[in-house]
Amino acid sequence: MLSGVGCLVLGSPGMAQTRDANLAETRLETIHVVPGGAATENSGSYIAEKSTIGGKLVLPVQETPRSVSVITRKRLDDENVVSITQAAEKATGVYVRTEGDVSDGPFFYSRGFLMSISEDGVPLDTTYYGSGLDTAIYDRIEVLRGPDGLMQGQGQLGGSINLVRKAPLDRTQVKTEFSAGQWDHGRALIDVSTPLGDARAVRARIVGAFETRDGFVDHVGSRRFLGYGTLEFDLTDSTVLTVSGLAQKNEVKPYFGALHIRDTNGWTPRDLYGGAKWSRYEFQRTEGTLKLDHAFSDDWSVTATTTYRIYDDHKRFALHNPHPNFHLTGESGLLNRATWHEGDQWTGDAHLKGRVHAFGRAHDLVLGANFETFDYERWIRNAANVGLWKFGDDDIPYEELFKQTSTVTEIRQTGLYGQARLALLDRLDLHLGGRLSSYRSESRTPTATTVNYDESGVFTPYGALVWKATDDWTVYGSYADIFRPQSSINVDADGDVLPPVVGEQYEIGVKASLLGGRLMPSIAYFDARDVNRPIGLGGGVYVAAGEVKSRGVDVEVAARPTSSWELVAGYTYTDTKFGKGQPAEIGQRFNSFFPKHSFKLWSNYTIDNGGPLDGLELGVGLRAFSESRMSFTAPYAATVSQPAYAVVDARLAYTLREKTELSLNVSNVFDKSYVAYPGVRGFYGEPRKFTVKVATTW
Repeated sequence: MLSGVGCLVLGSPGMAQTRDANLAETRLETIHVVPGGAATENSGSYIAEKSTIGGKLVLPVQETPRSVSVITRKRLDDENVVSITQAAEKATGVYVRTEGDVSDGPFFYSRGFLMSISEDGVPLDTTYYGSGLDTAIYDRIEVLRGPDGLMQGQGQLGGSINLVRKAPLDRTQVKTEFSAGQWDHGRALIDVSTPLGDARAVRARIVGAFETRDGFVDHVGSRRFLGYGTLEFDLTDSTVLTVSGLAQKNEVKPYFGALHIRDTNGWTPRDLYGGAKWSRYEFQRTEGTLKLDHAFSDDWSVTATTTYRIYDDHKRFALHNPHPNFHLTGESGLLNRATWHEGDQWTGDAHLKGRVHAFGRAHDLVLGANFETFDYERWIRNAANVGLWKFGDDDIPYEELFKQTSTVTEIRQTGLYGQARLALLDRLDLHLGGRLSSYRSESRTPTATTVNYDESGVFTPYGALVWKATDDWTVYGSYADIFRPQSSINVDADGDVLPPVVGEQYEIGVKASLLGGRLMPSIAYFDARDVNRPIGLGGGVYVAAGEVKSRGVDVEVAARPTSSWELVAGYTYTDTKFGKGQPAEIGQRFNSFFPKHSFKLWSNYTIDNGGPLDGLELGVGLRAFSESRMSFTAPYAATVSQPAYAVVDARLAYTLREKTELSLNVSNVFDKSYVAYPGVRGFYGEPRKFTVKVATTW
């Protein structure tokens, strides 16, 4: 899962003194890679010309042979996106499987499969990314649909979401935001970046955010504290040291969703709470990062990064569990539990990057290695059973619970990777890559040690051809795969653990950059398979013969038709089926909660006519999905569905002075009631909400 972060300049030695987004873009005309070269802050645009996801090279989106989307800083601000979950909801082809606060989610899916989450290319453990990561510290959100085995190591076919942090600027900038909304929502943010000293050889950035909110259901809400700081030091003209630290604390009053009502396609009311009013979660994350960039020449550089994280997660809650007679009595059993989850993680990456000249052409190469160690300890305690309890009665008895026997889990992962972009002809590039991975996970209790997963020497290849048909149009074809270790309980008749599950994808697509980069359409067809899935033969014996297929189309357009109008629209069709498996599965939809069709749009128009409404901005967004369906067998057998639905968002903004903007965002304008993830437990989407924000930049 580990990959490295950061990029190093392959160009002029004065690289460290340029962090402004516009200047970085100018440099990329002549320099191959610049730190922050894909930065979107202060660009004022929804269009990102470059991205860093899926490898170590900063590539034009038009020439990236994968389905890639970038949510820029401007769009995050305009849509008032303050969490990673909200960002994923806006991304083309991404479905958010939300389970409220019942699980460690939410979980993000693309092409029918789970996605991975990274920060600056370094994967985050999925246990924690749903715990309210704040967008305040990020420059942009990059989304790769399809396997990311080159950088992620083990994982699934869905792809990855890369959260790219803001870097210090080479000039002083101060931003503040204050917002308020329904359900006692309040938020404050300050973001200060400045060079230190006349030479600007040291640059600093500090971001602080505080948010408090209640939910649309009684006893639900959260408080979030975030502090982030980073320093860049020019040790020499060609060497930069970056030191950064982050601390985040979330206090959550959890939402447990609604219970399905048997023999119907409905759930308990949207505003009815299904837990104890004293339920609380606390989550803390503290981390520090060191990164060293050094340029040997205009063509060759090295980057080394290491990060240490500490996690502390404590939950004390009681919630209603489904019951077969709930539809008759309105009562169900309770899960009354305390959990503690404490861990620490080391990640590291070092890679050499350069350009070679051969056969009259320039070729880009990357060689690197990375590692992850993650140790965590988990305790679970259940309170005494109080019998059936009426749903909606939140006065559930509280019992103090303390830590007892724990489970300690250790994860070790290493990888060697290489990446090349070879110029075969003037308009034809060959992309090649590969990763050699090892992954091991084991758990210990006072009485036993269990090896959960153990794989070594697993090779994941990547390849693509990119043909620049004209200066504006690019055609590509690519292959990528990713592996997932089998559980140690999945053994064959000889007692050997099954070979890894392999997700592989073929993709062909067309991209363009038209009207001087103001119109960037793309379309891609993908054909993916997840093979070696375990099929039980009985008696604890399995065979690696299962297969799931995923096929479909991605279409996206990012455009700036005029200087006053910006829009991003994306449509995805996905068809997932069991190709091989148990007889009852073959031909059936896989992960049937994943909609076959989805469409997302956001558009913002600024009135620029010199009249009384000059500077007024009007924004509108749409998220539309086809049917989502789930079947379950416990505590009774049923199939439930959320029919096709659409949610409309809107924005109204006005610049009070040159540097101050007042905005009103309305989410779910028509107050659509829908269950975002249907099942025996349903989770309603947020009702209509109004948020007012004042943002100032100095």
